[in-house]
Amino acid sequence: MTAWYLLAIPLGGFGAVARVFTTRLGERHVPGGAITMTAVINIVGAGLIGVVAALGNDVALLVLGGGLLGGLTTFSTWMVEVDTLHRRGLVAWAAAALVVPAVLGAAAYALTRSVF
Repeated sequence: MTAWYLLAIPLGGFGAVARVFTTRLGERHVPGGAITMTAVINIVGAGLIGVVAALGNDVALLVLGGGLLGGLTTFSTWMVEVDTLHRRGLVAWAAAALVVPAVLGAAAYALTRSVF
């Protein structure tokens, strides 16, 4: 299993780079900009992790779930964006940005986990 980390680690980096580029693209073309794109990426990523988890394969979960999709989805970027909204006095938006992606991400994971 340890050898699989050698694949999971660079895939995590690839996922993080893909998230940054996707977020930057969304900043220019999506209403709400970066915070919206981060939410979309995290929700879609949670759904994809559900698919990987449904495979029931520990190696796939480590390499794809923890590596690629773990790098793509990010808790830290999400929290920074929520904090930025809060610091700007947009408390209701910060609360929505905190709760909505969490609920939708959990739902996406549960749905895809049960379907696949």
